[in-house]
Amino acid sequence: MLSKRVPMESHTYHIGDIIFQEGDHGDCAYLIKSGQVKITKIARDDQPRTIATLNAGNILGEMALIDNEPRAASAVVLQDTEVLIISNEEFQKRLDGSDPVIGLLMQTFTNRLRQQAQQLVRMMS
Repeated sequence: MLSKRVPMESHTYHIGDIIFQEGDHGDCAYLIKSGQVKITKIARDDQPRTIATLNAGNILGEMALIDNEPRAASAVVLQDTEVLIISNEEFQKRLDGSDPVIGLLMQTFTNRLRQQAQQLVRMMS
């Protein structure tokens, strides 16, 4: 669980709100305190496909913090949702305090996850 050493900003989104869109620059991640968010990815037919549904306790938007690439998918609110915002600065502080192997593992997992998301969308098209 996240430590309480640095207060994180809280934000509430409402049904239908878009937290971020595929291709956006990512400078934070979100820890869902309550609510539900769907993660969508644009398929070859230019239609969004749902690839995940996230609930309280899940984190979204983390890949952009790890590899500094654009958002791989969009996040759309299904139920009123409260999140804690994990800034890039806070993430980097925590990462800098860890074993360098952890950063390498996270980068590897993120690369594989981006590839798998692309494959999933191709299969759904």
